[in-house]
Amino acid sequence: MFTSTIVTAAAVLSIMPSVMAAGTARVVNNCGMPVYYASVAQSVHAEMKLLPSGGYSEAYNKPNVGVSIKLAPNATGPVTQFEFTWADGDIHYDISNIDGNPFAAQGMAITPSMAGASGYPTCQTVSCPAGQAVCDAAYNLPDDVRTMVCPEKSDLVFTLCPGGSGKRDLAQHGHAYRVHSRQFK
Repeated sequence: MFTSTIVTAAAVLSIMPSVMAAGTARVVNNCGMPVYYASVAQSVHAEMKLLPSGGYSEAYNKPNVGVSIKLAPNATGPVTQFEFTWADGDIHYDISNIDGNPFAAQGMAITPSMAGASGYPTCQTVSCPAGQAVCDAAYNLPDDVRTMVCPEKSDLVFTLCPGGSGKRDLAQHGHAYRVHSRQFK
């Protein structure tokens, strides 16, 4: 009995370092306006919630399960997605604007804590500059290839309005967003 307990404990502890070694995905809102989010993994339907003032974070705790953190300036409009999957000792990540680009005027970026890690040529910052309606660094169509890869210990920080407040740049009109006389739907 005692031996089986020790063997079981050793087995559990042997897998824990890989779980504990994984990083964290974090969302930071520098826009100076409310932002809504929903973290979706295996469930397709998640209610949009107001992003807390300190942002939102979650550990990579679901191996081989893609996570999409959907972000929007309101609870019902188009979303930008911060997507990541923890698999095989790596974290795969991207920005998807397939379902809209409601932060085109403000910009966004994903910054990995281990950018430039040896053996990971795509472990780099993904940046969509403010004012860019179609971001070449993001998925805009399903067939685009924009996924980046870092070591699993790398934290990912998704920043909305990386240049600071974009509150004055965005006026909400229903589900459309008017930006300096250009309209995006």
